[in-house]
Amino acid sequence: MTHHMTDGPLVLVLDIGTTGGRVILIDQAGEILGMAYREYQSVFHAPTVIDHDPATWLLAIEQGIAELRQTAAQLWNKVRAISIATQRATIVPVDENGIPLAHAILWQDKRPIEESKQIEERLGQKMIYERTGLKIDPYFSLPKIMWFRNHKPEIYARTACFLTVHDYLVHALTGEFKTDWTQASRTMLFNIHEFAWDRTIAEAMNVDLHKMPEAYPTGTIAGNVTNAAADRFGLKAGTPVVMAGGDQQCAAVGLGAIRPGIVKVTTGTGSFVVAPTARPIRSADQKVVCSASAVLGQWVIEAGIFTTGSTYRWLRDFLGTDGSYDALNQQAEMSAPGANGLFHIPHYAGSAAPYWNANASGILFNLSLGTKKSDVVRAYLEGICFEIQKNLNVIDSLLSQDQKADHIRLTAVHVSGGLARLDLFNQIQADIYGLVVIPDQTEQATSLGAAMIAFTALGLFPDLNEAHKKMGRLDLQRMKTSNREMKDIYREMAELHHAIYETLNKERIYERARRVTEKLNALHKRE
Repeated sequence: MTHHMTDGPLVLVLDIGTTGGRVILIDQAGEILGMAYREYQSVFHAPTVIDHDPATWLLAIEQGIAELRQTAAQLWNKVRAISIATQRATIVPVDENGIPLAHAILWQDKRPIEESKQIEERLGQKMIYERTGLKIDPYFSLPKIMWFRNHKPEIYARTACFLTVHDYLVHALTGEFKTDWTQASRTMLFNIHEFAWDRTIAEAMNVDLHKMPEAYPTGTIAGNVTNAAADRFGLKAGTPVVMAGGDQQCAAVGLGAIRPGIVKVTTGTGSFVVAPTARPIRSADQKVVCSASAVLGQWVIEAGIFTTGSTYRWLRDFLGTDGSYDALNQQAEMSAPGANGLFHIPHYAGSAAPYWNANASGILFNLSLGTKKSDVVRAYLEGICFEIQKNLNVIDSLLSQDQKADHIRLTAVHVSGGLARLDLFNQIQADIYGLVVIPDQTEQATSLGAAMIAFTALGLFPDLNEAHKKMGRLDLQRMKTSNREMKDIYREMAELHHAIYETLNKERIYERARRVTEKLNALHKRE
């Protein structure tokens, strides 16, 4: 994909996600001048045991750059920097030459459950949350590193460095073992008050900090493209490589969620809610997490929801729409706000924020003989928004409790992701959140933020606020405000949505359902 010519400098963004990688050329006005995408597959040993071959990330970059060198050949001499933004918490052990000693363990992987229990027993949830801003969960990197030590001691012994995807790409291009604060703060080994590896945690869990890359502020130039990397990837040797860091923090920059009162919500497979804050703020009940922001001197409060957009995809496939969302969206338009009183709870792989319940499961509640297909489809969209709203409420409450003047209440939600293409979904978001909702013109908020970080690192903008003013792509024409008539009824529905979950959890229904499912699976396996 290629757009118009430009006379100004360009940034080449490497945006490496979970299921695919993008290579994107972006100019100083925020225009995407070329983009290539390559899909790749993880290795599923079991539903919750997930490896990934690091070679696929490098191949995606190689092929993407080769494609752009053909479709946008005239632009290559204008590339001033390479900016790297990737998924977080995935971990790969490498030797002193940066060569992987094993497949990476993906962030979605849940195999280090025992290691997570060891952390809790030795240090406790409170200490980890206070120092790192994270909950103890197999999601994060520390339990994965401990898993290598406990189950693959020969690999652990040979490991020169444990790298995130971001760090692995930094080394592939520059030969440097470096990370940035946004990536480091998702490892559960990084102190978010000191912005340094936490020796107390490392020593208590017997993890060698010499095996971790040195951590730098986001936006640091890690080094320059080596001759070997230039030959391999088709790049110019000596080009600066900027550490833009974690995808969600980059997306917050791209969407302008870098000043108080603005929150970004990206809804793809799951949803990520990110709000900037001038201090590390945490909730007493650990419902949300706190990490380093891509903006220096800031933090982000973050809530991740495992399954939101993926439940809408499940519904598309379940109803047999031949892979088309258009028919599904048309059905949703045919149902009135409130979906005829139908409720959908999208816990299809357990619940993350704010409940953190691995046993939670999906629910469709209040069916009747009068329920129409259109009501079901709309209930799925509303259910996603109710789930996001719970986390917005938690974040808004935390901000309101902080008495400092620069922590104002939430005023606007900037949205991106596949579902944000749908105006109906954005209107539902505005109605349920009770806030102004502004979508982005591009779905590439992460890459746009990474480009803003790189241009600022090059000195072409004084700071990220100025970068966003010049490069931001918010679609104000598609802005949605809340419907006053629906405000009260949606508030009542939100309370009932929460009560359905709480009642089932209190009565241990989720736990009992899981045990029944396990017994059925065991029975069928014997047959």
